[in-house]
Order: sequence, then structure tokens, then C-alpha cells
Amino acid sequence: MVRIAFASLGCKTNQYESDALAEWFRRNGFSVVDDHEVADIYVLNTCTVTAEAERKARQLFRRYKKHNRHALIVACGCYAQRADLSDFADISVGTVGRAQIPALIIEALMERGVLKSSYRAADMPIGVPLNRQCVEVGENVTGSVEILRVPDKGIPYEELPAPAIPRETRAFLKVQDGCDNRCAYCAISLARGPSRSRKLSNIIEEAQELVAHGFSEFVLTGTNLNLYGFDFRRHTGAANKCGSSSSELSVPRIVPDAASDLADVIVALGRVAGVRRLRLGSLESELITEEFIEKIVNVESLCPSFHLSLQSGSDRVLRAMGRRDTRHSYRNAVSKLRAAFPDAGITTDLIVGFPGETRDDFEETLSFCDEIRFLRIHVFRFSSRPGTRAEKLSRQVPDSIAAERSVILRAKAAQLAEAAIRDRIGQTRDVLIEKFDSHGRAEGYTPEYIFVKGHGLSDVYGGKGLGKGSIVPMQIVGAEEQTAIARPFFDGASSYIVPRL
Repeated sequence: MVRIAFASLGCKTNQYESDALAEWFRRNGFSVVDDHEVADIYVLNTCTVTAEAERKARQLFRRYKKHNRHALIVACGCYAQRADLSDFADISVGTVGRAQIPALIIEALMERGVLKSSYRAADMPIGVPLNRQCVEVGENVTGSVEILRVPDKGIPYEELPAPAIPRETRAFLKVQDGCDNRCAYCAISLARGPSRSRKLSNIIEEAQELVAHGFSEFVLTGTNLNLYGFDFRRHTGAANKCGSSSSELSVPRIVPDAASDLADVIVALGRVAGVRRLRLGSLESELITEEFIEKIVNVESLCPSFHLSLQSGSDRVLRAMGRRDTRHSYRNAVSKLRAAFPDAGITTDLIVGFPGETRDDFEETLSFCDEIRFLRIHVFRFSSRPGTRAEKLSRQVPDSIAAERSVILRAKAAQLAEAAIRDRIGQTRDVLIEKFDSHGRAEGYTPEYIFVKGHGLSDVYGGKGLGKGSIVPMQIVGAEEQTAIARPFFDGASSYIVPRL
């Protein structure tokens, strides 16, 4: 049996795509193995958000060759879109045409004699054409070769050839791709291209299939979830046809089977039997309007966990970044969420060391973190990305200062996380069990996304089949740094959910 390994760097969207491709190969007779093992094929979904992410990709490619120097190496994703990886990979597909990866791999295996020419897959995908009709030719970021880049319009949302069935207890559900914004520091919008939304019927169909496989918690993911549905209101041909004329683009089109915005998707998924917990990926605060909240507030499966990307607590830095937020607009969004969801966990991303960031700017970020009381903060040191506006900005912050600020901000994040847990001591939350540690304690997350270690499940519930994927009520009794310590809560009326196997 041919062995194929998948790995992903970066975002949840990358993980979704890898899970979907892996499932196609699993259904077509391949053995899907861990990328630490020896395999015949290695597929790496790459990331370009930082220079470090690109370095990790190159390191992994070298490791795969050490595992098996004859292996077929496949690169895909954002780094593969932005750079020539022919020195590392036999096949390179960027962010367009990933549905054709199975066909490309099978063709290569036939040429190598690994598969017989008579091999036929049950459902060979077609996907977006890998040709120059729907791509543009651009100079590689190194300036050395020509590469294909995603054009500003004309690319449809690309369905992958199988549902994304993960190895973990929660499933990612991709609903959107691409971004129309151009933040000064971000290479992802350049790599992913314009926003494209997924048809609602396809979203629901995949959710139902994942429920049938025993999954009950779903995370909606995309490059920019805020933009879901915007392309459904664009002009005829913009999302499904290349090379349209200006006259063709002047006629509005109505797409049946289209949710008008992200709130409609949330509501529709909330009606799917078996979807017990629904989480949202990264959002922008401008999405949080009274209308949006009114639509989603009564969706019982929606977890009160909201990741609102911020990037800086300084208005001056936010303007330089090209962000649409201000401290005032972000504060208002958080206030609206907490009014509707009193137990909401607010998490965010912050960049330190953006060009021109002063000590005062950084102090404003620290004070804003205290004001908002973030549950979690993902801290990134600024990484200059070729082709972005920030690459050419003056007053670059020295690495040593950016590193110092990163340490300080991470310490602030840890302090706020522990405070959030201590505020909830004595309260009960439903916890989705993801695994058990070496001491037999259940590990999982509360609806607002607090990491929990719970002990004593067998004492309370006995041998009732509780395990990975079970949802169990637990009472928070303490904190160990950023981890909540909990025990099962059972008063005779509380219920628990055992996953269907």
C-alpha cells in the first residue's frame, strides 16, 4: 500500500485543506501516515505569514528527503504561491488548483512506476484549472523566476475532493477563502487572492457528513470570515469566470443557494442535527453590529468564544498598519458581545515591533489589554514580508526591542488568562474531552475556550463510556497558570454527551 503523509503550517484553513486531501487519498486506497514516519509521498501545506514559517517549511522538506530520498515531495499553500520551491518539491501548487493535487500525484506515481497505469480512482477531482487562463504571471518574490499568482478577480471558491475529516475531536469547516483587504504587513491576501464564499448547501452537506462521522464541535474557518457573502453580491462572472469584459461585469447577479452573510451561515448550521458546539474563526470587529448579534444570539450551539483580530492597541500604529479598527470601535464591539454573551471569551492577535512602534505605542497596547481583559492573546513579532507596504516603511524596530516587547506582552497574556480562570472558580462549564494526560486527567475546552484539566470522571460517572469527544459538565475549582483545574459536576440532573462511534 502506498504511504502518504500530510502536514500543515500556519492557520486552521491550511489544516482543513490538508484534512480534506488526506481523506480523499484514504478513500482511494492509500495509507495516510504521520509525517514523522517514512512515506512514499509527503504533502506540506505551507504558510507565508512570517519568515519563520517559511524557514520551518524548508526544514520539513529537508527532513522528508532524509526519511526517504526517493519520496515524492509536494508543496502547496501560501508559501508555494509566493515563492519558487522547485529546489525542495517535485510538485508545487499554490492556493489555486489544490483539488488537482490528487491527479498530479497519481500521474507522478505512474511515471515512477509506483502505481500501475491501469489505476483508477473512484472520484478523481477536477477543481480549478491549473493553467494560465485563471492565473497571472508575476515575478517571484526573490526576483529570480516567474511564478503564477492569484489575480484580483475571476477565481471561484474551490471545493476540495473530500470532506475534511480530522484526527482530532473538533472539525474545521471552511466557508470562505481569500481577502480583499490589504493590511500593510500581510502577505496572505496577496497569496490567497480575492474573497470567495462557499455555497451554503455545500457547507451544510459537509457538516452533516462530519456529524455522521461522530463530530459534534465545528470551527468555521476562512481567510477573512467577515467577507463571507460579499462576492455573492458582486457582478456577473466575477466569481466564476475568467477574462470577463467590463460590460459583462455590469450586470448584477443573484446566486440562489447563497447565504447573505456569515450570520446566515451560523444560523443554518445551528439547525443541523448533531452540531452541538459551533465556534468561529478569526473575525474583525466591524462585523460585530447589533444586526449581526441579533441574528446569532439565539443559536444554542454557538460557543461564546470570539477571536477579534486587533494587531495593536495604539490608534497611530493601527493607521500605519492600514487596519480598519480604532480603540473606540474595538471597545464598542467587545461591549456589544459581552452584553449579549455575558460569559464571552475574547481572544486576539497582537503584533509587536511594527515599523515606527514607539515605547508609548507599546504601553498603549498593554493598557488596552488590561481594559479589554483578553482571555487569550496570540503574540507575533513583526516579520517583514516581501511585496507588502510594511516592507518599505522606515523606522524599523530593532530585533532586540521587538523581542523584549514580545516577552513582556506574553507575560501580560499569561496574567490575564489566569485572572479569567480565577474569576470563574466555582462556575460550571460543559467541556469537550479531547484527550487524557499521563495522570488520567481529561483535557479539553470550555465553550468560551478556557483550557481545562479535569479529574475524577470515573468516580462520578463510572464506566459509562466517557472518552475523547464526550461533552461533560465540570466545575472549575482552581487554576494552574493558564489551565483551569476542574472536577465533574453531577447533581442527578446534569447531562453528558457520549460521541457516536
